[in-house]
Amino acid sequence: MAELENEKLEEKRIEEVLYNLSKVVKKLGINAYVVGGLPRDIILKGKLSHDIDVVVFDDNIHLFEGVLLKELGNPPFVKVKNHNLTRIFIDKITVDITPPKGKTLEEDLKERDFTINTLVIPLKSLINLSAEILDPLGIGKQDIISRNLRTPSNPKKAILSDPARIIRIARFISDDFVASEGLVKAAKEKIGSINQVPKERQGEELRKLFLSSKPSLGLIFLRDIGFFHYSFPKIVPALYKDQKSPYHFEGVFEHCVRVVDITPPDIVLRCAAFFHDIGKAFSERVLTDGRVVYWGHEKFSAEIANDFLSTFKFPENERKKIVFVVQNHMIYYSSDWSDSAVRRLIRRIGEDMNLILKFVEYDIKALKDPNPKLKSLEELKTRIFDEVRKLGKAQIKCPLDGYEIQKIFGLPKGKIIGEIKKAVEEAIIEGKIKPEKSSAIEFIKKYIQEKNIIVEEKGEVERA
Repeated sequence: MAELENEKLEEKRIEEVLYNLSKVVKKLGINAYVVGGLPRDIILKGKLSHDIDVVVFDDNIHLFEGVLLKELGNPPFVKVKNHNLTRIFIDKITVDITPPKGKTLEEDLKERDFTINTLVIPLKSLINLSAEILDPLGIGKQDIISRNLRTPSNPKKAILSDPARIIRIARFISDDFVASEGLVKAAKEKIGSINQVPKERQGEELRKLFLSSKPSLGLIFLRDIGFFHYSFPKIVPALYKDQKSPYHFEGVFEHCVRVVDITPPDIVLRCAAFFHDIGKAFSERVLTDGRVVYWGHEKFSAEIANDFLSTFKFPENERKKIVFVVQNHMIYYSSDWSDSAVRRLIRRIGEDMNLILKFVEYDIKALKDPNPKLKSLEELKTRIFDEVRKLGKAQIKCPLDGYEIQKIFGLPKGKIIGEIKKAVEEAIIEGKIKPEKSSAIEFIKKYIQEKNIIVEEKGEVERA
């Protein structure tokens, strides 16, 4: 219910921005149109997009931008000179303002990426959004309805003018569009041009792909046309790698992208799904009894994920979470685990506990026979939550910080502080003390005595 209310509020905010745009256009007496994704999504999804693309037919586009910024309350904006674009940020909404790519509206639309993005809403006469959508080329609406993905001009020329469109093809394929034969052929032939596109921009397109309806379709398309060979060759050994495992029935890449599809459209979960088993291509070992194992594959997977996400300039906070989930997704639980073993796991996965447990569930659902492992996971969850309830918190760490330990016990900075904090955490895990400051202080007193730690006058630690 709350989610629906938020959607309504966001749509209302988008409408406000659109009517502000219309107000400025009418005030200045110029021709400007909303193009691309917003009119497409009104027809396709019956809702408004947060990305508003505006093409302005006026030589004094800077005057339009200045008046608009003032009308919108002077929100933050950036100018992208290479693309002759001004991008305005209003909460979650972005407004991109560009001059036309031709002398007329039709000429401009013929230079756009796909026919499904050639619909327009004239801002000069804006009254009702749905009723105002025009189809100047006469092919956009029908292609949206029939889910036909093609370019309004020669597909090779369209891709060479902006090779990022190759990743965009993958995104629309993942949203249930069918790319024309000519478009697929052009993408294969011109894939070598992808590195003309800055990695950051490729990353923006990949993010949209990961958040599409069924990302596996687009990711397999990119694999098969050679995208990864050109843009991120480190992942290539995993692209067609068989998985010799009794638990899996697909290759490494196929399993990973299927888990992507299973997870909800959350960028952390979906990227973690994509990378979680990629490391198996680099860690395969055959034991003397003939069994094939992938011990430590999660470390290789995490390294590749970190490298990929850094290369394509994903936000640091997302990158760290994705890498942490990948690195910790292998949990070898069995019913004979001791309570201290459960607490060690709690310490390891810490504040991201719910995220990792959620991911492990989706990963299990993609196995040959998920039921036994799902049952085991539920048991583990119950035990984790029992321990969290006993501890009173979801993280196990020393109740005292380093400065407090120094001040209370007269110790200088140094390795000894880290050693003491670790000893306190081990004591909590073993159930010897409570995760409280008073218990930690009493424990540290005894620890210092037992280890014969003394402090010299210079403030240096010495062991007797």
